This record gives sequence, C-alpha cells and structure tokens, in this order.
Amino acid sequence: MGVAPRNAFPNAFTVDLEEWFQGLTSTNRQVERWEAFESRVVPATHLLLGILRQYGVRATFFTLGHVADRQPALIDAIYAEGHELGIHGYYHRFVYRLTPAEFDGEVGRSIEAVMRVNGEIPQGHRAPYFSVNATTPWAFEVLARHGLRYDSSVFPTRNMLYGFPGAPRLPYRVAENTLWELPASTVRWAGKTWPMSGGFYVRALPYAITRWALRRLQQAGEPAILYIHPWELDLGQRYNQVTPRERITHYHGRHGLAAKLHRLFTDFRFGPMRDLVANLEGEQPPAPANKPVGMPTVDTGMAHG
Repeated sequence: MGVAPRNAFPNAFTVDLEEWFQGLTSTNRQVERWEAFESRVVPATHLLLGILRQYGVRATFFTLGHVADRQPALIDAIYAEGHELGIHGYYHRFVYRLTPAEFDGEVGRSIEAVMRVNGEIPQGHRAPYFSVNATTPWAFEVLARHGLRYDSSVFPTRNMLYGFPGAPRLPYRVAENTLWELPASTVRWAGKTWPMSGGFYVRALPYAITRWALRRLQQAGEPAILYIHPWELDLGQRYNQVTPRERITHYHGRHGLAAKLHRLFTDFRFGPMRDLVANLEGEQPPAPANKPVGMPTVDTGMAHG
C-alpha cells in the first residue's frame, strides 16, 4: 500500500467499557473487593449510548470480560444499537505485568465472555491502560493466534502510567503482517508528539484545542482514534480513598465532558474501528451488526508521523 490520500480515513470513536473501580489503579488489583463496590457501569453506559444515538454515531466498545459476564443485558443493548464489540482483557490488568501465558488466558477468557452475548468473535482488542509497549512484542502474536484482526493498545508517547515512545503514530502491521496496530491518536506540533485522543485529555483540555488537533489530523489525512470510559460521564460516583494523582486523572473535568461530546459529534464524523480497518484494507465497510430492534516490523498503509 502507498501513502494514503488526504481525508481518506474515517475517524473512530471507541469506549473502554469498565467499572469505575476497575480503572482506578488503587482498586484495580483488589479483585477480591470488587463485589463490595457499587456497580455503576449500566447507567453511565446508557447515558453515553443516548448521546451516541442522538448523533447517529456508532462506536467500538472494548469490553472488559468481567463486565460482560456480570452485565450481559448491557452488552446486548450495546450490540443491538449497532456498535462494535471488542475486548479489553478480563480483569483490567497491565499487559506488561503479565507473562505471555497469563495474557493468553486473559484474551481467551474475554473473547468467550463477549461471545456468550452475541455469538460473534470480536475483531479488536485494547489493552487496559494502553499497556502494550516495547517490552511486550509477544502480545501481538498472542492476539493474532486468537484470530483478532486489529489491536489498539499502543500509546506512542509517555504519560504518568504508560506509553510507548518511538512507536509509529499511525496504523501499521504487526505479527508478521496479520494484525493491524491502530494507536490512539496523537498530534505532531513543535517537533513533538502530543496526546489528545480522549479520556483525561478531552476532559482536561479546552474543547478548542481538541477541535484544533482533530482538524490538524484531518488536514494531514490521518484518522482520529478517540476513546472514553463510561465512568467519565458519571457525576454521582464518589470514592474517598483516591490518591492525589487519581483525583486529577479520574475525576478532573467530568462536569464538562458531556457538553464536549455534543460539540465533538456536531463538528466531526465518527464510526467504529471496523470501518477504519476496512478502509485500510480497501474494503467496503461492513454493515452495522444490529440485532432486530430491539518495535515490530512495520508494513504501513500510511506515512509515519
């Protein structure tokens, strides 16, 4: 494949579907306590689904296996509205803290959890905390063996918890060219790579900066891959034992996020990751799967930033 023409690639909107306590690093490892915490993923996700429905946006929901097993009706509702279901691990573990065998088990178990709801093999995976990096090249091979078509676990810059500085910014092939890696979007400015693709960054940054970054990507012919967590829209959730860092990364900017999403979906068009992959491979994007209503070797179709 050659260099992509400008504006040829669709934007993708993605959701990391997890409970609030699974995203907090202070409670993430305490699986034995999870049942004692209030589950809030259902109302938070339905709030997000309502916004997506209002603007006709179909997204990719990277679904935690633990959530799929406990909230199958929620997963069924997401699928019924035509959204794509991917996987997000089972217990929301950092991949770089797992052995290849442990990661293989997480992937297999999360695929089974999603398939129990819709009977379809997921096409895509995103690691919790974007925790695939230079120390985990074997992760791509594990995903390919499970028949996945793409991964979106590389964060090609550094933050407080994770990152893969030096990784390609734009979609590229891994695992002997059998798997697409679709990194979360970053923008090049002043000779540096800057994060902007969702979660904390959309909450914390003024919307004008997010809009500028997306337009910059469009002008360069690059796809925007954004992400969000349902708990970021949940204004009623409180946990008094958060660390100072978590108070910023988990709570800051929540009150303004819904309004930013309304502006985002007014200003830009988004679809699921499967449409981006189909575009990369020169295919017609698949029809929505609605139920009746109810550093690796690089082979890229785009120039690296």
